[in-house]
Amino acid sequence: MDNLRRLGGEAGLVAGIATAWVFLGFVFIFPTAGLDFVDQVNPHRYLPFMTKHPAMVWSVHILGGLLAALGTAVLFAALQDRFSSDNAGNARLGAGAGLFGAGTLAAAVLVRQAGFDALAGLYATNATGGAYAFYALRGLVYSLESLSALATGLGVLIIGRLMVTDRKFSSVGYLSVAVGTVMVFAAFVSHVLLFMVSSLGMIAWLIWTAITMRTEAGPAFLTGWMFPRKRRANGGARKAA
Repeated sequence: MDNLRRLGGEAGLVAGIATAWVFLGFVFIFPTAGLDFVDQVNPHRYLPFMTKHPAMVWSVHILGGLLAALGTAVLFAALQDRFSSDNAGNARLGAGAGLFGAGTLAAAVLVRQAGFDALAGLYATNATGGAYAFYALRGLVYSLESLSALATGLGVLIIGRLMVTDRKFSSVGYLSVAVGTVMVFAAFVSHVLLFMVSSLGMIAWLIWTAITMRTEAGPAFLTGWMFPRKRRANGGARKAA
């Protein structure tokens, strides 16, 4: 459906911008406010920081993280529609993996924000108990993030295989192979370099894929997408007049 592809192009751009915002939050905004990147796994630094800067943390975790997850899910759904005529099985498999990855990312974001916010209050009264609970919850969040990276990386790889054979998407397809491979490795190996490369690669993939989709299907206008019948009716009335 053209409407889904147009919407997917717009959603991919939103997801790319949101992912860039989350990345900047972890590597620039938080460190600028006093929380270095390496201290974000330290409960004695992270939990007091959440108490001191709740709006900043919310804007990165919830606003950026959930928009990234939602936009990525819509983009994968649009990619399935785009490539289903070429290879329906692989298109469904790739989109399914991407949708699962987006869902687990949203779960990780919600657990991180709600769980660590609650622990920040506990830490204020019981620092030792709050620190132990932080490490336990951090393990859950990391597991969800790793599962998201694995599923999304596999989805990007599978969809990328279909893109390579398409003239309009071939350049994005080669990027998909590189980005998907790095994301799969990042799911199993916790290293700052892999985090940086996979995050930047995902940002580039989302934006480039969205631009290619918009170039092919055209931009999505919200009124035209939500109210197509009304527009046709008005057009018919003008033609009759």
